[in-house]
Amino acid sequence: MRGNDLTYDSLYEEAKRNGRDGWGGNPRIASGPEQLQRILEKPYVPQSGRALELGCGEGHLCRLLSAQGFDVTGVDVSKIAIDWAIQKPSDAFVDYVHGNLSQPGVLEGQRFDLIVDGNCLHCIIGDDRVVFLRNVYRLLADNGIFFVSSLCTRDAESVTTQRAGLLYRFIPSVERLLQELDRAQFAVLNWELRERNDFNHITVFARKSTATPSMA
Repeated sequence: MRGNDLTYDSLYEEAKRNGRDGWGGNPRIASGPEQLQRILEKPYVPQSGRALELGCGEGHLCRLLSAQGFDVTGVDVSKIAIDWAIQKPSDAFVDYVHGNLSQPGVLEGQRFDLIVDGNCLHCIIGDDRVVFLRNVYRLLADNGIFFVSSLCTRDAESVTTQRAGLLYRFIPSVERLLQELDRAQFAVLNWELRERNDFNHITVFARKSTATPSMA
């Protein structure tokens, strides 16, 4: 069960039409260096190697990762976003991929030392979340780090939101998100919660556990 992928095309088209630099508006794009610094300052996060951003949008974080010396791939379900990323002038070399990580086999045969969830996981709904996390597990190097940035609910209840009558986001509780990661055989190293008015925001650092990922 998934939302309408074309929803994201329309939102990126709207952002471009309104003169924004990317998804979420210019202030969010401008905060990219600070966001990346918070990720890289953790002692267990690799400082070089191959990096993958999930839900890369127009690629601002990918370009920052490339400037840090990473070999970067960005993937997004929106063709509009990927085309925008490719068209933006930049000295960075990034491999942008139009793909749906809730489908099996995306980026087959590749491995990454750092995988960054660019606020993508809360856009994955229903059983697709199992496939999504299974793909992440497959793509993550054995000693790699998976960074999750996600909305979460303020209480124990998870909710699914809609936009224009279509499924839009799945906002898990903190407990639900941590359980999902555990079932996908990720070992959580650290998580931090920021309280907000409607939904809270959680960041999680995880790596592969030693067990084989669950197929349930």
